[in-house]
Amino acid sequence: MPPTPTVRQNGYALRAFRQIRGLSVAELAARARVSRPALANWELEHKALPTVKAERLCAILSIPLAAIDRGAPEDATSYDEDLQQAAS
Repeated sequence: MPPTPTVRQNGYALRAFRQIRGLSVAELAARARVSRPALANWELEHKALPTVKAERLCAILSIPLAAIDRGAPEDATSYDEDLQQAAS
């Protein structure tokens, strides 16, 4: 079985976008169909975030994957800019 592709997530950004959207860990976890501990571990960067789950979380939060991916290309919008846009 091949390894699951993962995102080099920025847990701070993931948490910030969740909070800006007014969602608790429990609410976002339920919407994304993941466990609360898994989401908390991704936000704390204790566990690798599978790409499929990252894409699902980003869709729910209405943000591009690059906003939480430390491995995104240099020309991708920075998560700071995305945070500012999401807050407005």
